[in-house]
Amino acid sequence: MQATSDNLIHFLGKQYKGSPNEQLGIFKSIINLGLGLSKTKIILGGGEGVDNHIACFTDIPLSLCDEHTEKYGKFGIGFKKSSIKKCGGSPARYFINYLSMETQDKSLIDNRGSIYDNLCVHFEFVKKLKEALDNDHKFALYDQNKKEIFSCTALKDWVDQQLTVLSFEKETGDLGPVLDETNGIDQFYKEREWRLVPLIGNLNSGSVIYDESKKSYYYKFKRKDINMVVTPNDEIRTEVVRFLLGLEKEADDRLKEFAKNPLPIITYNDLHKW
Repeated sequence: MQATSDNLIHFLGKQYKGSPNEQLGIFKSIINLGLGLSKTKIILGGGEGVDNHIACFTDIPLSLCDEHTEKYGKFGIGFKKSSIKKCGGSPARYFINYLSMETQDKSLIDNRGSIYDNLCVHFEFVKKLKEALDNDHKFALYDQNKKEIFSCTALKDWVDQQLTVLSFEKETGDLGPVLDETNGIDQFYKEREWRLVPLIGNLNSGSVIYDESKKSYYYKFKRKDINMVVTPNDEIRTEVVRFLLGLEKEADDRLKEFAKNPLPIITYNDLHKW
């Protein structure tokens, strides 16, 4: 059985996993407005974080999602992987978030946290540079002859690029027994997470839009970008069918497509019945 899927499933409304009707309301909003990129704080190494906006998906085949749905619920939208990739979506980059400790005893050297240490240093540098640029709009870098090497604009662009990259970093715990024979703390690695963040190209193309009134970003997907919908029970499946077919009356051509070309709609528990 393949370990990855052509679907990147966004399981929606985790906070309402026990309330399918609440999740249905979120589903309708996603179809009407687009998939919201949630405001997320990037924190590496503790201290203050930096905000970005992120939408998350799992690359786990739907038939293997039992453990995942226990945490996130059984209501999801299966996006085409090709569609998410075109918008700059990519797998999360996992790292072991174990802080290394210095020791004079060479036999005790433990480098499992070396990547995390480097990420923390990288993040702190980016964060301090961002603070300097935010506080001084003439901030720039010069050589010893006072020749400008990097302008304020160039530095801001670089900081934005680094925050985009850092938005894909995700800690895993210690991933099972290593040198200290501790139990595994694998909270995220098995989720096979993909992420989507707002990029300039997305905003220019209109595939991601920014709502000034809500200070939020939305992935404005189309019917062709989705493979399927998975629902928690038959009652919600019926409501989803009714909602999508009703979009035929909408003036928006994007919404009409959901009625003209109906999506496959699956009830999650039926996967194990046949």
